[in-house]
Amino acid sequence: MMAMRVRGLLGLASRVPGTKAFSTEIFVSRLSFYTTEEEFKNTFSPFGAVEEVRLVRDNQTGRPKGFGFVKYSSQMAAEKAVKAMDGRIIRGRLIFVEAAKERDDTG
Repeated sequence: MMAMRVRGLLGLASRVPGTKAFSTEIFVSRLSFYTTEEEFKNTFSPFGAVEEVRLVRDNQTGRPKGFGFVKYSSQMAAEKAVKAMDGRIIRGRLIFVEAAKERDDTG
């Protein structure tokens, strides 16, 4: 009963002005600079179907900057990944994981 009520409330969040539903994309920071896209995807795939991974790279050197994004096929998978991976140590580094904020491409 409680699970149904919570799901209903989560569904309302996307229709109420000023509130936002959880994204299907997560932001991961403090990654090792030696992390590869394949490694990144493999680390986050146990939580659901990964549609895309992006490691942000330095324009001049092409080396990873230590953060990236994972896009899941479902909101539930993204939420599971955030809960399970935020504050974990990967490759000797404490990583932070959160829901990605929407890009503002207007300015």
